[in-house]
Amino acid sequence: MKKLNLLMPNVHTGYLGTRRKEKVRYLSIPSGLSMKMIHEDMKTGEVIFQGLCEQLKKLPCRTVVIRTSSEEVGLMAVSYLAAAYNKMDHSIGMFDEESDDGLSESAEPEADEEYDEEYDEDCLDGDAYASELWNENPARVPIIEMSEIRSFTGMDNFSLFQDRSFHMQGNEHAGRNDPYWTNCGWEPVCIMCRLEGFGSPYMNFNDSIGGYFQNNRHIYIVEVRNEFCCDMSIGGAGDDPDGGYEDEEFVRMVLEEAAAVVDLFYEDKGKGEKLIQYRTVQFENWIEACGLALSKEFPTEKIVSRILKMRNRNKSELMGQILKYMQVQGNVSGTVTEKDFDILSRFAKIGAEAKTENSSAAKLEKQLFGMESVKQQVREIVEVQRYQKRRESFGLNKGGYHNVHLLIGAPGTAKTTIAKLMGNMMSEAHLLPGNRFICVNGADLKGLYVGHTAPKVRQIFADNDIIMIDEAYSLTAQCSGETGDSFGQEAIAEIITQIEDHGAEKLVMFAGYGGIDVEPGDNLMKTFIDSNPGLKSRINSTIYFESYTPEQMVEIVHIQAKNQSFILSRSADPEILRYFQERISDRNFGNGREARSLLENAMVFAAARVGKIPAGKIKKRQLQEITVSDIKKALERMRKGNLMQMGKARKKIGFA
Repeated sequence: MKKLNLLMPNVHTGYLGTRRKEKVRYLSIPSGLSMKMIHEDMKTGEVIFQGLCEQLKKLPCRTVVIRTSSEEVGLMAVSYLAAAYNKMDHSIGMFDEESDDGLSESAEPEADEEYDEEYDEDCLDGDAYASELWNENPARVPIIEMSEIRSFTGMDNFSLFQDRSFHMQGNEHAGRNDPYWTNCGWEPVCIMCRLEGFGSPYMNFNDSIGGYFQNNRHIYIVEVRNEFCCDMSIGGAGDDPDGGYEDEEFVRMVLEEAAAVVDLFYEDKGKGEKLIQYRTVQFENWIEACGLALSKEFPTEKIVSRILKMRNRNKSELMGQILKYMQVQGNVSGTVTEKDFDILSRFAKIGAEAKTENSSAAKLEKQLFGMESVKQQVREIVEVQRYQKRRESFGLNKGGYHNVHLLIGAPGTAKTTIAKLMGNMMSEAHLLPGNRFICVNGADLKGLYVGHTAPKVRQIFADNDIIMIDEAYSLTAQCSGETGDSFGQEAIAEIITQIEDHGAEKLVMFAGYGGIDVEPGDNLMKTFIDSNPGLKSRINSTIYFESYTPEQMVEIVHIQAKNQSFILSRSADPEILRYFQERISDRNFGNGREARSLLENAMVFAAARVGKIPAGKIKKRQLQEITVSDIKKALERMRKGNLMQMGKARKKIGFA
């Protein structure tokens, strides 16, 4: 069994002895973690930590941004990085003599416990004034929320800390209302940045956040993105061909700080098998850490896969909690068997029935306007899968229902959104092995040379649980020469094989332009279905997406504005309605995409309007308001754009 030296980040919580008992959260850095141990862990967990491994090959960097969708992974990366940098800094003499607390290669892991005892004596139980000061130590890295820093420094519209005028004027200690981290002036700090979708937390970084920590040896920024941010690629690497970033403020911060950026996004990148292997090693190490052993022929990968599809993103912590629960509540000791993990089914059922505000089922109802027939079909498809699962739990044959569906309709009718929600609903109900989602264009499935297409399709099916093939008719589009067309036929043949073999355990969707209201020559999805006799018989349901009415488009504009934290007056509704009444008859009408386009055009005029206000006088509401005038100007611009796209009609010559 491979040995992992760090199973999960060692996070502690304590309270300073102030009148308001200030909460302190910090990372304990294992001083016994040698460079050799770190590189061993990096090699085992390369599927997750490859970017970090590359960073460790370079000289220590003062500011490092670690971007991930899991707080646990981010804090593990900080633990590895801080342990390595402590040793590197020590070797080049960056430590003061007084702060050198046994960080040599020969230090034992137990040294961390000594640091914890010092922390208790110096910070938690000291006298009233001394206990307000954080006792800096390279083996303890405070975890500070970026939102708290921005609030304290006045970068947000409100402050969690009052009476801070003395501190802000640069005078002496401002008293009991200053947060503890204002005393973190030398040792490393970890700033937790939680991206929720809109706005840049890096605005004026050096004037606010960076200004407080300008002398610290290292600043570790853990940028945790929620699901929405990952989908929208806000500020993400790879957003342009040169590997740039969308967030201008982030770019400025990276340049000013000469910061390193480490991406630790490992989901949905064709790494499913390697990820299972790493998590299996992690699980086996947890078994040993809990004093347990696995029975002979224990289905380790099967159990690990079940744990990974649970919604908790801190997977290693979840493994430890499950094993501890088994020991306490199940009296499990010694050798564990597969039966001991039956509790996972109990938790899965609880999760499957939960109707939380953030669940995909709730999002289907609240975030999508209209589309009642589509929603009903989605609910029915999910319920069929749940029915099949229940039959299987009673030992009954669950039948041959294949989870393969056709999504047809005009562009901009939320086909991709529905596909993701349906997949997430099934994943949350534990009806799929996981929630790895991929959306590919039909043309992307074609290989570069003969024999390349089929393996490419097989890999996509192997690496993903939810597969959406958009513009599927591009597989049957006529290409130059017979070879190009044969690639499409090869792809379709392999798709049929895959849905026959795996259609019951995965969710497969074909999407594109078509439907009953489309002219026969434009019904591209019919061409796709007719291209192979085996396709139509394997599609279990067809979901038709109707174009939105002008009234629905008005509501969609308001929904999108609300989702983007804009304030849009209902006084603009008549103008918006009139525009979409004109647009709906156009065969190129883009449905929901045109609602987004309207907001983006309105933002141009809102930005020009707010730009005339002196910077120091701009209020939050002014950055949220979209006025009727902004909407009118945006609609005028869009009308002109539509006319220019149509081109000038040729004049007729002759006699009436």
